[in-house]
Amino acid sequence: MTGHSTKNQALDPDILDCLLEVMDPEVGLSVVDLGLVYRAVRGDDGIEVALTLTTRACPLGEMIVEDARERLSRRFQDVPQVTVSLVWSPPWNPDRITDRGLELLGHCPREKA
Repeated sequence: MTGHSTKNQALDPDILDCLLEVMDPEVGLSVVDLGLVYRAVRGDDGIEVALTLTTRACPLGEMIVEDARERLSRRFQDVPQVTVSLVWSPPWNPDRITDRGLELLGHCPREKA
């Protein structure tokens, strides 16, 4: 997989909607709200997702990846292939948490610039 862009054009809203159901069990938030999804695109050859974890030491990485793959395969049965890859670049940091995620964690959302 090339070009692990963190730009929004690489984040298909329908795929993100499905991934809202994929939880990081240690934090209790979805991979979307935590900002763990770096790429989520749908093309002629299928769906391609690149996500990371809050830490490389997370023992649940494969479980989270498999959960994402299963949910996407069920929701998008018409696509020929669903690929979910675990990536480590760029490293995750708490600034990636969405405003919704901050609210769910009991924090105020960021002020808009």
